[in-house]
Amino acid sequence: MRPTIIAIFTAVLLTATNALAIDIYVNGTKANGIKNADLANCTVKFDALGNLHIITPGYRVVMDKKGKPMRIAGSSDLGAAKTVGAKPKMRYVLLYRPNPKVAFTFQIYINGAKFRTIDLSTGAFTIDLTNKLRSGANQLRVIGKPSGKGPATGTEADVVKLRILAGHERADGAFVAKHPPVWELVRAAIDRNAIDRSSTIRVQ
Repeated sequence: MRPTIIAIFTAVLLTATNALAIDIYVNGTKANGIKNADLANCTVKFDALGNLHIITPGYRVVMDKKGKPMRIAGSSDLGAAKTVGAKPKMRYVLLYRPNPKVAFTFQIYINGAKFRTIDLSTGAFTIDLTNKLRSGANQLRVIGKPSGKGPATGTEADVVKLRILAGHERADGAFVAKHPPVWELVRAAIDRNAIDRSSTIRVQ
């Protein structure tokens, strides 16, 4: 499907949201009600509920002060990828380090698809992301919400961390990470505001 056809298809679907009673997401962010959007180099898919997901690296949904989708900003950077859709040459892992004093839950989306939910019962983990990524630009979205009341003993020094590290696998199977992380999210015990953060991760 050529970019011009995708753009027309996208514009029609964006204006027909109410009639179809579906939700539309651009790189994991709800975009219902947006009009006159012309997006190039898109991957378009429907989920099991009939909602439409448009994956197009480089674009983001701009919200108004009330959190309502207002317009699409940015431009396609898919062409910057050396080989679109190619498998990464390096390995990428997601590290999670919880802190019992930081009451926060997270939902993680990779290229518009939900990858993992982290709640207060989730322990520390390191999980391979490589098979979920492609060479070039990838979209990462993290929705974080405070859970319950923050402990009275929690301070800004008490943090929970999410990191993505790139590296190589040795002959013995051990993962050797490069530093600094290619992406990092830190929340402290005193942080009580919800977040909805989208980032572009460039994969080699």
